[in-house]
Amino acid sequence: MSAHVVNLHDRPDLESKIERPGGPRAAGHKSTRFLGLPDQDFVLPTKPPYAYFIERPAGDVTPEHAHNANRTEFVVEGRIEWRERGKPPVEYGAGTLTWVEAGTVYGYTVLEDAKILILFERSPGMNYR
Repeated sequence: MSAHVVNLHDRPDLESKIERPGGPRAAGHKSTRFLGLPDQDFVLPTKPPYAYFIERPAGDVTPEHAHNANRTEFVVEGRIEWRERGKPPVEYGAGTLTWVEAGTVYGYTVLEDAKILILFERSPGMNYR
């Protein structure tokens, strides 16, 4: 396979195509861009890279869910409150890298407008709990 070079500004915002369960919806800009190969389904891609760039407004809540793959996240801008079942919430912001094992149930609230790069080791899947 040859190199894959992509700019997030050349990728469409897929947010309107993503179905999530109810919950608070914050006003403001919310976007999801898939940075993987252009011929892949962004929900269940079959070839790497499994990469996403998301923007979330302050107050946005991502409900509890889990993925089928290990997840690496890098917060480029903003601040979030991370909630993982059975553990106290954790706040962190820009410059923070996190790694989450496949199957971990978590959710988060955006405390300050955020831009986040998310990478998965394989096709992520999305399982709301």
